[in-house]
Amino acid sequence: MKPISLIFSELYDKVLLQYQQKSDSSEHFPNMSANDEYYIDLLYTLENPTVTSFAEKAKISKPAATRIVHRFVAEKYLVKRPSKVDKRTSYLELSQEIKENCEKNHQLFDQVFLDSISVLSPEEQKVLHKIMFKINEKI
Repeated sequence: MKPISLIFSELYDKVLLQYQQKSDSSEHFPNMSANDEYYIDLLYTLENPTVTSFAEKAKISKPAATRIVHRFVAEKYLVKRPSKVDKRTSYLELSQEIKENCEKNHQLFDQVFLDSISVLSPEEQKVLHKIMFKINEKI
């Protein structure tokens, strides 16, 4: 019997491959690296992100986050909007095109994942949900 880590790795690779084959992000944003996509997705999931909240979520230093943000502003992936309350704070807002791409990618990944677990009965899917939730809470 295969170890669970190997099964998980194989499953992850297969789901990711299916997702990448169906995604057209690289056509729309040819200069965006895999790391850039990861950071864009983090910004997309944050509510009213700042450089500080982005750095914390990405688990990177604030200077590294600042460099990434400056590059994203130069690429027109996002803009910085000064806070109306505290002028020392700026909020990071993704461009409309990037937001739409993120939404589409989330929907695509959801579909690929749902297709992958469609071999499970509804009861098995509930059990899988509980197990994944429990693991996610511990990581």
